[in-house]
Amino acid sequence: MGRSEFSIIVLLYVLLIVLALLTVFGIFYLYFSSNNKERMALIEKGMDPNLARSDFWVQIGIIAAGASSGLILGGYLPTKFGYGPPIAIMFAGIGLVVYNIYRKSKTRV
Repeated sequence: MGRSEFSIIVLLYVLLIVLALLTVFGIFYLYFSSNNKERMALIEKGMDPNLARSDFWVQIGIIAAGASSGLILGGYLPTKFGYGPPIAIMFAGIGLVVYNIYRKSKTRV
């Protein structure tokens, strides 16, 4: 591998890291700005601003736990079939179902 090929690879890795960080920053910015706008709209209508609270982090936690347990389980299966990512997606879906059950039970109370 020549010097120019190595510098292109390093440049691509740096670009990938920068894009990943910008994506995370953009998601947080959109989340917090929309949350603030929603709270301000509730205040303008004379409603309780605590109604804008959501279980966003609970949902993310359940989905992440499902995906990580799927990756762990997929790692123990025979590696020649490559079951890791599909099982992680399946467990993340199961996490969504668990969160939906949690949310419905919370609204009934």
